[in-house]
Amino acid sequence: MLGALLAMALVMPAAAAPPKPKDAKARKHFERAVELYTEQDYDGSVAEAEAGYKIEEHESLLFIWAQAERQRHNCIEAVELFNAFIATTKDEDMKQNALTAKAKCAEELAEIARKAEEDAAAAAEAAAEEEAAEEADVPPPPPPRPWYRDPVGDVLVGVGGAGILAGGSLLIAAAILDPAKAPIYEDFAARQVLQPKLLLAGGITAGVGVVIAAAGGVRWGLVARKNKRDAAATQARMRVGPWVDGRRAGVVLSGRF
Repeated sequence: MLGALLAMALVMPAAAAPPKPKDAKARKHFERAVELYTEQDYDGSVAEAEAGYKIEEHESLLFIWAQAERQRHNCIEAVELFNAFIATTKDEDMKQNALTAKAKCAEELAEIARKAEEDAAAAAEAAAEEEAAEEADVPPPPPPRPWYRDPVGDVLVGVGGAGILAGGSLLIAAAILDPAKAPIYEDFAARQVLQPKLLLAGGITAGVGVVIAAAGGVRWGLVARKNKRDAAATQARMRVGPWVDGRRAGVVLSGRF
C-alpha cells in the first residue's frame, strides 16, 4: 500500500518505502493514514498519522504525516516533519525523496509570499485613498492601534520569517547532500542533480522571505510615524487663551478632544 502511495505522490518505486511501525496499533493507524491519503482525505490522513506517532515514533508515520500536510498546503508544518524524517531515516533514497518534497514546499511558500505582498500593497493603497478622502474637520479618531499590532505588518513579518526558515532548511539540506561525500557513484550523480535545485529553491525562498520581512518592518515604521503625526495634530488643535468678565479673570483651554 505504501509503495502505491509513493508511486503516486513522488514517483518513487515501492522498494523505497520505509518499514512499517512495529507496534500493532501504530501500524494500523499508519495503514489507515495511507488509505485516506490515496483517497485524498488529507485531513483524515494527518489525524491517523499523528495518532500513530503518539504510540510509536516511527519514520514511516513521519513521512506520511509530512506528505499529507504538504497536500493540505501546510508547508511550514510539512517542512518540520520532513526535517524530522530526514534526521531519523537511514534510507538515502527516502531521504532524497523527502528533500524533493521540501523543495516543492519551498516553491509553494514563495508563491504564498508573493500573494501576501500583493495583498499588502493593495491594502496600503486602499488605506491611503481612504485617508485622502477624509474631510479636514472631523472628530478625532480613537487612539491609534500600536504599530506592532498592525495586521499588514504582522502578516508580512510572519510570512517573511516563515520563508527565511524554510529557505534556510533547504540550504542546510543542500549542504548535507554534498556530492563529494556520496558513498557510491549513483548517489554522487543523484546529488549532483538535486543539490543545485535545493540551493536555488532555498536561496529564492530565503531571499523572498527577507524582502517580505523587511517590507513588514518598513510598514511598522510607517505606522509608528503616522501615530506620532496624529498625536501631534491632536495636540495642535488645543488652544489656550485668557478669559475675563466684569469681576473675574482666568485661562481658558479649548479645542477638540
